[in-house]
Amino acid sequence: MIIALALSFTACKEAEATSASEEPVDTTLTIQETRWAGTGSGEEDPVVYNPLEEGDIVYDYMDCEIEIGSVTEDRIVLDIDGCLVEPNDNGSINLNADPLEEVELEAGESITLVSQTMDAGIRLVITYEG
Repeated sequence: MIIALALSFTACKEAEATSASEEPVDTTLTIQETRWAGTGSGEEDPVVYNPLEEGDIVYDYMDCEIEIGSVTEDRIVLDIDGCLVEPNDNGSINLNADPLEEVELEAGESITLVSQTMDAGIRLVITYEG
């Protein structure tokens, strides 16, 4: 009887923890996109997301999708489906690099990602403000 009661209590606590992590988190993610082609480039207005929730799609363009994998006040994990890589130190694009599948940012961090293309593409500056 005591074991059944303990297991029931544990299951309730796990359910509470799961539902709490699925709540929107009052933090901010900003994505600044620049689209470029052989004829020039154009910077889009920054897109600001707040609040954030696991499963939200925060970017979807040119066969590239970015989804929030997990989010807390201190850290965000972004799942990436597409051909994004970090640019080389000199700004060039490594066409042979493996595309990123996941990016983790701590509060206050930014990352620059570029599409792995030569004729036209995107440059994203993603900032997690926590």
